[in-house]
Amino acid sequence: MADTVSESGFASLSETRPLNRVGRLLITSIAWERVELTLTLSFPEPPTGQVDFIIYDLLRAFPVAAEPLGDGRYRIALNVTNFRDRKEIPNGSWRVMAVVDGRRGPIATYSLTRADELTVGSRSFVYNGNASCYVVSFGLSEDDHADVIMRTYQMNRRRSAGLSTGVSVSVPRPVTRIRRALNGLDRYTAGYSGRLLRNLDVRTGGRVTSATHSALHRVRNRGGVLPKAGRKRTGDARGAGARTAGSRPRILFASEMRPDISGNLLRIRDRMVERGLDSQFELRYHFRTISMETPEDTRKLVAEFTSADIVLIDDYFPLLNTIDPRPNTRVIQVWHAGSGFKSVGYSRFGRYGSPKLGGAHRKYTFAIAGSTHLVSVYSEVFGIPPEAVIPTGLPRIDTFLDPERADRLKQEFKSDYPQFAGKKVILFAPTFRGRGASSAFYDYSRLDFARLHEACGDEYVVLFRMHHFVPGAPPIPEEFSDRLVDFSHFPDTNDLLHSVDVLITDYSSIVYEFSLLDRPMLFFAYDKDLYSATRGFHRSYEETAPGRICTTMDELVDALKTGDFEEWKIERFRAENFDHIDMSSADRVIDQLILSDPRDTPEAQAARELDAKRCAEALRFAAEQMVEEFPGSPVAERATEQLSLMTGAEGGR
Repeated sequence: MADTVSESGFASLSETRPLNRVGRLLITSIAWERVELTLTLSFPEPPTGQVDFIIYDLLRAFPVAAEPLGDGRYRIALNVTNFRDRKEIPNGSWRVMAVVDGRRGPIATYSLTRADELTVGSRSFVYNGNASCYVVSFGLSEDDHADVIMRTYQMNRRRSAGLSTGVSVSVPRPVTRIRRALNGLDRYTAGYSGRLLRNLDVRTGGRVTSATHSALHRVRNRGGVLPKAGRKRTGDARGAGARTAGSRPRILFASEMRPDISGNLLRIRDRMVERGLDSQFELRYHFRTISMETPEDTRKLVAEFTSADIVLIDDYFPLLNTIDPRPNTRVIQVWHAGSGFKSVGYSRFGRYGSPKLGGAHRKYTFAIAGSTHLVSVYSEVFGIPPEAVIPTGLPRIDTFLDPERADRLKQEFKSDYPQFAGKKVILFAPTFRGRGASSAFYDYSRLDFARLHEACGDEYVVLFRMHHFVPGAPPIPEEFSDRLVDFSHFPDTNDLLHSVDVLITDYSSIVYEFSLLDRPMLFFAYDKDLYSATRGFHRSYEETAPGRICTTMDELVDALKTGDFEEWKIERFRAENFDHIDMSSADRVIDQLILSDPRDTPEAQAARELDAKRCAEALRFAAEQMVEEFPGSPVAERATEQLSLMTGAEGGR
């Protein structure tokens, strides 16, 4: 019996179809926000029972959470890069099925008169230097059901060399190069290097990934040596990461972005020492920057990392792109920045410089956040599940809020800079523009130094502290240097904040600490629209910025002269970004993530068991659908076998 299209655009469903083909479920909208896909669904005749949803592709199925909107409408939100188990939605052709009171309900379709809109809802995320693409596309099944099909798949291409000469030269993929090297077939990595590659696999227990293999000959050509990493943790180990039998649990404090321990890591270490925990744990350290990297130093870092029980890091950690932590190693990311505005990590997946789908961020066992409100933000940024983001607060806030220390810093500032006595201090501290450290800049042409100098009058002095990525000093004309001062020499920005009366910034996370001082802020965002389009915001800038936004020099000068700072926004910002305003964040990190493991709680165990049960139910629904939809087919036979296995397993419990 052929389908007809009703006035509403629904396909008329045949009574001869499977039971769940008789009901109607319509996807009414498809929307995107960064990597989060939102599907709005509607039942023209709302069911009366409990409604849940699954997505399925033949004999693969997963439960998906849905938010009821009333009147038979539901919203499903899917993070396509962080779907389950820290991975993207798998390659496949997925349908959405409703489950009503534990029974299969209708499968989602789309208004046939609006079917062209499905193309608009599709997305392609290009990454990996334009060599890879993750695609999420929508269409209708090519049968009389008109099911909505969400196809997800990855595409990869080989890179080419010699493009500058116009000659395309095929370059083997990393896996191919590794195979050739291991078999002694590549003249660049045969012989000695081939033995190194085999040795590397043995020494790391297979934990070093293909990126390390493909880079090995480059390291060797620079005079490097093989990292002696990943050895056993007992007394037979040697080298920098050596462990002896019965040794204390080892904690590694590390960064590849800073030369010394500071910020959150410093506060956690100091608090552990204050509590005497340095006698319970062996505390180890490894800090470096790009300029400090050598093959020997990398060897030591790998050895330290793979022999540690707990690793604490505070920034992007490139080594995690080339090694996998041991299963029983806890990697805790205590991210250096508070809550900023700009998109980072997987929030900007598909934009320039975004991480790969299997990048370093995925390998954090836990990450900390300042508040429950920020858990979803950090989960998206790092590509880890929300339960792995623990809202302990930032440990460095403990030090920032210390009243005795704050008073001392203010007195030292007054003593060191008597020329500022009687003036209010404005700190100008924007973030950088550009793709990264190598291309960072700030567009000083947007600043009118003469007008800023005039606006200061006898009341203000402006201290310029540019982002450390921006090279050189700000071009302040000599005649304005009495009120406009380059302050890049000051050792610590957070220490300086205690002596600042007004902060001028843009998209920097410096607002995080400054909001605790309850002092006015201005946001000189001259390129707000461009920045949003190219870099991206993970939260609405207009709704989040805790102060007045100025997009022109006229507006900035007006705000300074009139004192119109929109300070009422600060309280809302604090409420969203701080669950705790106290001096105990380091203790919460130590107690919740070092001395205990959130995964071991009864609540966490119950959540895993419930999820496993829901996944099994979703698979059962998919298998039943295949048996009923395609009787006698090979997929139906496999589905019948799957159902028999599941029935047997349930009977054995």
